[in-house]
Amino acid sequence: MEYLTSRIDRTWLPRVLLSWLLLSLAILTAAAADLPVYPGAELVESQSGGALERNQVILSSLKKIRNVLEPDRIISVRGSRSTQTYYVPDVRNVEVVIDHYKDSARQGYETLFSCQGRSCGSSNYWANTVFKNSILYGPEQFQYYWVGLDSATKYYHLVYLGRRGTQKIYLQHEVIVVETQDIVGAIDGRRFGSTGVMRLPLAEFATDLDGLTTVLLGQLPESSNARLAIVVHDYQQESETLQQAIDRTTNQAEVLKSQLINQGLAGQRLEAYGVGPLSPYAELRYPRVDLVLLPR
Repeated sequence: MEYLTSRIDRTWLPRVLLSWLLLSLAILTAAAADLPVYPGAELVESQSGGALERNQVILSSLKKIRNVLEPDRIISVRGSRSTQTYYVPDVRNVEVVIDHYKDSARQGYETLFSCQGRSCGSSNYWANTVFKNSILYGPEQFQYYWVGLDSATKYYHLVYLGRRGTQKIYLQHEVIVVETQDIVGAIDGRRFGSTGVMRLPLAEFATDLDGLTTVLLGQLPESSNARLAIVVHDYQQESETLQQAIDRTTNQAEVLKSQLINQGLAGQRLEAYGVGPLSPYAELRYPRVDLVLLPR
């Protein structure tokens, strides 16, 4: 047993140290290329990128689902999350701050989702449940939420801001540095296997939608009857039932379907499914997507 442990340590320790080094450098790069902070905003709290973990990114407003208030579109990304919380002094008009971030987001970012005011849903849920920072809570008409993907680094950026009842404006900016091994750069080498299945990490959709679309357009049969199923697989999380895991992955599949349609694939050729943990595949330890060519 001691010999086995020694061998494992020698094999994996250098890899772990290298992964952390690369991740730290990536976080510094992300910080340097950050969205510009609103002029004059004061940093209240900052948390550097922590351990690699699964991060949920919400891509919808809040809705009542089976009488429970929650988002209906979420993607799961493995990576390290850093957080900065700011106070905006001497400004009471929240629209001015929102316009700053809307303008900044147009430069080098792909907007995945945004909402403003009451359309976002409960400010209490956003502040305390999603961002776990009660200082962000305020009247719902004075809130703004945006999720974007950095076109250069492929990191996720999340901004939530609101004006409290005291009229003070606070905002939180989070950056998720996607784990290197979750970004499979050789998308052009992906092909449908003999069974008509292309299997890849969930994060690959976000990191190279253009490249993936090119691959799919080149490999899908030209017949208008050829259809493609987007099937999302993921582990069942501790806090959810099996049905909730299936529902969550189904919502993720619908998001991916919408993204591919936006990239130019015909909607009538795409179908979205989520199966949660019901189809395990030992070699893949990350959330995955199976693209399945369906019989004509």
